[in-house]
Amino acid sequence: MTDEITPDTFEQPVDELDEQRHTFSYDRSEPHSVGVAIIRAVASVSDVDALSLEPRLYDVIDPDALERLLSGGQADGMVQISFEFGQYLVTVTNNGKLVVQSFGRSKL
Repeated sequence: MTDEITPDTFEQPVDELDEQRHTFSYDRSEPHSVGVAIIRAVASVSDVDALSLEPRLYDVIDPDALERLLSGGQADGMVQISFEFGQYLVTVTNNGKLVVQSFGRSKL
């Protein structure tokens, strides 16, 4: 059986991830700023101390390689890297933007 939806009863779907997306920025000129920014951002969103975060950042990604990838971007292009960090999807760009997005009840 197929339910018909008329224009009168159509409801726009709600993207729950929008409510679980947290945007941060980091200073690209500081050494190791990306790794530190990621740890602080995820700890802030998780409401835990940065030193108590599990898993550790280096358990899921090589912070030095991440720094090299982000610093190697061309001036006219954007480098964007996303990876899973615990229950979060972290997206970081070479222009100083950092997004921490919760998977919620199920992973993407």
